Amino acid sequence: MNTIIKLTVLNALLAILISSCASFTPGWNEVAKKSSDKNLNHLMATAQKLELTAATADEVNDVIAAYLEVEKVAPTNYSALWKIGSYHILMGAAHSPKIRTKKWHYREAIKYCEKAMYTNIDFANEINAGKDATEACKKLTINEIDAMGFWYTARFYYYKECLKPIGRILNTKIPLDNNKVIVQIDKIDPQWAGGGNNFSRALYYIATPEKFGGSKEKADEEFTTAIQVGPNYLVNRWGRAKYLYSITGNNEGFKADMNWVIAQDPSKGGNPYAWNVYFQNDAKKELTKMIYQ
Repeated sequence: MNTIIKLTVLNALLAILISSCASFTPGWNEVAKKSSDKNLNHLMATAQKLELTAATADEVNDVIAAYLEVEKVAPTNYSALWKIGSYHILMGAAHSPKIRTKKWHYREAIKYCEKAMYTNIDFANEINAGKDATEACKKLTINEIDAMGFWYTARFYYYKECLKPIGRILNTKIPLDNNKVIVQIDKIDPQWAGGGNNFSRALYYIATPEKFGGSKEKADEEFTTAIQVGPNYLVNRWGRAKYLYSITGNNEGFKADMNWVIAQDPSKGGNPYAWNVYFQNDAKKELTKMIYQ
């Protein structure tokens, strides 16, 4: 009986370990074939117009659908591919309360950013030769920088929001590989996305235990640099308040940052309109939570 119990426990633990290991289907394995002859310029214009005012989940989905129509006409249209990835991240972060739905959106985001990177022939050749994405990305240029940035961002969100503690322990390769891409982006354009890399490093320092290199002080420095690089980017002050000041107890700084975010014009805030609306809505929620704590 004891042997049966032990085997049952071991099998259960093995199942947990297996289910906790994240794996992603590479986007370059799912490059679409042309399936439409609609006017490409018209489709791009429609998608770009929708981006200017998209705010709700349905409207963001409409943006994704519009760019998917572009993909049907031009499967290697770089701009459409990385933007599909970006808006899938937003759907996961802002409009998906269930983990299952978040996982799907982040996986789609990773896949589409990989499709976008694969449009670079040198990157594609490296992948086809058996290199992994973090090695192949050394062949990418400033023309593919958004795909690179949102690729690691999607993976970060998946790691942070979709994995349980044991899953994060078993998937440390995700943040480690992300850091390799961050380093590559720094070489190409250290000011990408208004301090996007500084923002990501700040989150890394916050999430990492001190004995492994984590530091709230370094996180603060990275957020400060991000704000200097991208002073009109809502994400930087929103992130500093939400992820740093909320745990260091800097209530005045928290309120100042969140109120600044709310006061901005979302159509002029560096990031796309839909993202800025999310930052503002979340800032309002966070301030309300503070009042009632």
